[in-house]
Amino acid sequence: MARHAPDRFAAIHVGSEQIGVQIVEYNTLDDVKIVEQSYRQVMLSEETFKTGRVSFAAVSEICELLKGYRRLLNEYGVRDYRLVATTAIREAQNQPYIIDQIKVKSGFNVEVVDMPQEIFYKYVSLVKTVNERGLMNQEEGMLFVDISSGGLGFTLYKDGGLTYQQNIHIGALRIKESFDKSQRDSANFHEALSQYISSTIEPVEKEMSQHNIKRLVLSGPETKLLLKMLGKEQGRVTFFSLSEFSDLYKQVRSLNLPQIIKNFGLTENKAEIVLPTIVLYKKIISLTNPEEIVIPSDQFIDGVIIKHIAEKTGHEHNNLIEDQLISLCWEIGKKYYYDPNHAAAVEKWSLLLFDKLARVHGLGERHRRLLKVAAILHDIGKHVNLRRHYFYSYRLIISSDIMGFSEAERHIMANIAFYHSKGTPSDADANFSYLTPGQKVTVSKLSAIIRLADAIDRSHRQKVSQADVVLRGEEMVITVTSSEDMSLEGWTFAEKADFFEDVFGIKAILIRRAG
Repeated sequence: MARHAPDRFAAIHVGSEQIGVQIVEYNTLDDVKIVEQSYRQVMLSEETFKTGRVSFAAVSEICELLKGYRRLLNEYGVRDYRLVATTAIREAQNQPYIIDQIKVKSGFNVEVVDMPQEIFYKYVSLVKTVNERGLMNQEEGMLFVDISSGGLGFTLYKDGGLTYQQNIHIGALRIKESFDKSQRDSANFHEALSQYISSTIEPVEKEMSQHNIKRLVLSGPETKLLLKMLGKEQGRVTFFSLSEFSDLYKQVRSLNLPQIIKNFGLTENKAEIVLPTIVLYKKIISLTNPEEIVIPSDQFIDGVIIKHIAEKTGHEHNNLIEDQLISLCWEIGKKYYYDPNHAAAVEKWSLLLFDKLARVHGLGERHRRLLKVAAILHDIGKHVNLRRHYFYSYRLIISSDIMGFSEAERHIMANIAFYHSKGTPSDADANFSYLTPGQKVTVSKLSAIIRLADAIDRSHRQKVSQADVVLRGEEMVITVTSSEDMSLEGWTFAEKADFFEDVFGIKAILIRRAG
């Protein structure tokens, strides 16, 4: 039997310091070939951090480059692509005009990802790399730290799941731009810089003190600078020791800018971010005191490609990542002292109803994932205030960096939590009016489902051991098995069923079967 031609996909990344394209052919995630790649150095983030905007001269340069990438995609017959922009365009005040110019001049649609998504795509690639090299041990703690020009992401893997994730707006270039030239030239700059970084990452320091972290995995563009200064060639995975870094740190802190330029063969621009970079790494390493420090060569663009191919081919790596993201959501719940048994019950019955209603709601697997997370976190607002816990659940979900979910998806999940117990979704509510028409329909459907699931465990005592769902015309009969009195659940269910009927046109009926 003849083997079918491989699929092609292109990822284009408009980053802060680099714009690049990578075109791949693939059959599976284990059979990927890079057929073309091109990268161009840019310095967009420095301009954004200084002025809050990307100049139209820079935008024109970006568009010319992207027009070349468009021709490249046409030559290879690539129709499946993603063009993703990160920090520089994300934070530019003139972002809408930049996106419009790129569309008009190059024909590309730009997807601007927020910081948690940026960290997520890098993590997707990093996990694959370290896993393939046998470096991921379920019991031992492994901290992934990504440093970009404007952001710092901490992701802790431990006991087979993600137990902590925190993103901070403090990258090497952003740190540098926080001080003017006279301050950077001051004899007190090193000490002030150390204190500035310490005060910013203090909450992470408290969290890391509770864990034994064996391996530190560093990523981001400044890792190339670090390896150059360490005198190491970058391989697929590069290792260095604490003592090697300590020697470098002692050397750098004793040098002025001209000496750094001369000793390490750097341009003035690169030399200016050496001290912020090295002090930042010093603080990160001191948080964990790891046995081993690892620098994979993975970039953001690699994560975009891996995630795309894993989803398209149903590769197990996608399931691995998704399971880790859900484990992180359970950890978020713990942070707010939720009731894990009730959350698990609401999750279980929500997903059962979602699956049984597939032909009625018309939603996809991604919506199922949003419902799952909303079910896990729907009650976390009780940690703040019991009287309006639905409102505070909404606020906490909106305010949390839930890795792997976009800002738009967080708004959907937060609104599901807002309406999980009562209230009719309405544009009179600012949180609902913010959504697009399509998102409003999605929220209404999923809120109607989670209300019934929450009602089935209204007492928080998990009385139901089994539930069977049958759709009969315009009725949905849920038969639950329980050995306990279900009066509270039955009364609550009947009350919540009205909204479900409004949304789906189906009458929901709860029947108890003695267990």
